[in-house]
Amino acid sequence: MEPSIDSREYRVVFFCPTSSAQLEHIEAPVRRVLTRISAPPAELAPLEAAGTLGEAGWRVYLVRSMTERSAAHALAAHVTEAAAAISTELDTEVLGLYVDVGSDSARICRCMPEENPETFSGQRRNVLDRTAEWLDINPAHLSALFQLALDADEEADAEDRFVETKLREARAFMQRYRQSR
Repeated sequence: MEPSIDSREYRVVFFCPTSSAQLEHIEAPVRRVLTRISAPPAELAPLEAAGTLGEAGWRVYLVRSMTERSAAHALAAHVTEAAAAISTELDTEVLGLYVDVGSDSARICRCMPEENPETFSGQRRNVLDRTAEWLDINPAHLSALFQLALDADEEADAEDRFVETKLREARAFMQRYRQSR
């Protein structure tokens, strides 16, 4: 078998709650999607460097290509499908993130069992901000995960922090509402 190769231009990661993140239950749905789309072989590699995410209750898994062809690039158009399959398998919320480092674009999807996925795409910085919002963490921690630097101008000012706090509260209310149904 060829050594694992991590494409520097394309990254696909999945965020799963620590309480239900067992690698074998996450790999199976991803393999099914990769097989269906005839993508190159890949493995899921837990990212242990994501300490803050772990403290926030998330495990992070990187799709790592096992050949010169990029499985992450092939999976880009199918991140939502893969995240939804993982969400169904684990019966919990899962986020799937695709980042194209070279073109400064990204796409995030948030999947919950038996619900339609929420997606957001655009410039990498905006997508990482939305991802951080959904994960309820500081965006700088995601930038560190992807080894991307934040400019000082992009730091949130007091008004941005206020809005982020209100959005988190609204999400918490919405999640309680969904659970009570």
